[in-house]
Amino acid sequence: MSAIASCSSPKPSPATTDGGYGSDKAIAAFDCGMIQGPLSTNRFYEDNPTYTDPVDDSASWTISTPAAQGMDSSRLERASTTLADLPYTRSFLVIRRGALVFERYYHGSAKNQSNNVHSASKSIWGAAIGIAIDQGRIPGIDTTIASILPSRYVTVMNPQTRTITVRDLLTMTSGSRWDEDETETQIQRTPDWITATLKLPRAARPGTQFNYSTGDTHLSSAVLTSATGTTACQFTHQYLLAPLGIVAEHWGRDPQGYFSGGYNFYLTPRELAKFGLLYLQDGRWHGTQIVPAAWVQASMTNQVDAGAPYSYGYDFWLRDIAGHHVAMAWGPAVRWSTSSRI
Repeated sequence: MSAIASCSSPKPSPATTDGGYGSDKAIAAFDCGMIQGPLSTNRFYEDNPTYTDPVDDSASWTISTPAAQGMDSSRLERASTTLADLPYTRSFLVIRRGALVFERYYHGSAKNQSNNVHSASKSIWGAAIGIAIDQGRIPGIDTTIASILPSRYVTVMNPQTRTITVRDLLTMTSGSRWDEDETETQIQRTPDWITATLKLPRAARPGTQFNYSTGDTHLSSAVLTSATGTTACQFTHQYLLAPLGIVAEHWGRDPQGYFSGGYNFYLTPRELAKFGLLYLQDGRWHGTQIVPAAWVQASMTNQVDAGAPYSYGYDFWLRDIAGHHVAMAWGPAVRWSTSSRI
C-alpha cells in the first residue's frame, strides 16, 4: 500500500533555475517503446514486479517540515507507526501548501521504487480523457463511444451498448454485467478484450447504475486511442505526465496493443503524489494549466452514488471524513487522497 495524503490549499513555491519546482526544465523525456509491456496473451493483470526509477527527482520538490507548515509532527509519526505495522504498507507521503513535509517507506520500499498503482491509475486516466475533450479530440463527455471506436467494434454492440457515452465510462455506469476480480478471468481467455467487454450482457441501462468496472476504463483506452490517433501512452505522457516530470516505468498492454486502462500502470510514490498536487492546484503546474480547472472540479464532485459512504466522480472515489470532502485515487494496493481543508 502506498498511502499518500495531500493536504491544505497549496501556496505557489518559488520558481527555480536549477530544474526544481517551478522550472520549465521539469518536463521529462519518455519513450513509450521502453515503457510498454509485451502484448498480453492470457493475463489481464500482471504479476506486479518492482521497477527502479533511474531519475532522482529531489530537485523538483520543495521540501519542508511539518512544523514549518503548521502541522503536528508527532501525530504524523504516530500515523506512520500504525502504518508500519501493516504488512502491505509501502509508503506514506504528506504534502502541505505545495511542500513535501513527511515521507516514510516501509518493508524494503524506497522513493525510487516503482510499483503497480493498480486502480489508482484510473484517476490519472480520467485526467487524460479530460485533456482530450478540452483539445477537441473527443467531442464531449456525452459523446457515444460507438461514434469514436473503429467500426469492427461497433458491429458487435447491441443497440443499448451503442448508447454508452464517455461519461458512462468515467462514472462506472456503462451498464455492463461486470463482476470486478471475476469477469477479468473471462475476458483474458478471449483474443480481443475490447470485443469481449463490449459483448458482455447488459445489467442496467447505460448511465443509470454504478458498478465498479475495470472493463469500463479499459474500453476508454480504445476510445482515447481512436480519438487521438496515437497510443494512450504517447498522449498521456505528452500532455499530462511529462510536464509534471513523471515517466511511468512500465505500462501493460492487451492482445491488440491497447495500453491498460486503469491498471498495470507503474509509478513511484513521489510521482503519484505529484499528480495529487496537480489536482490540489486545480490542474495548474508551474503556471501552466495542464488539466482544465473545470474538469478537476467536476472529477471531484459527486456524479453518482457508489454505495454509502461513497460517491464517485470522474474516476475518483469521494466521501466525507470528519466534515471534510475527500477525493481518493484508490486501488487495492494504493490510495492517494486529497482534501483542501485538512
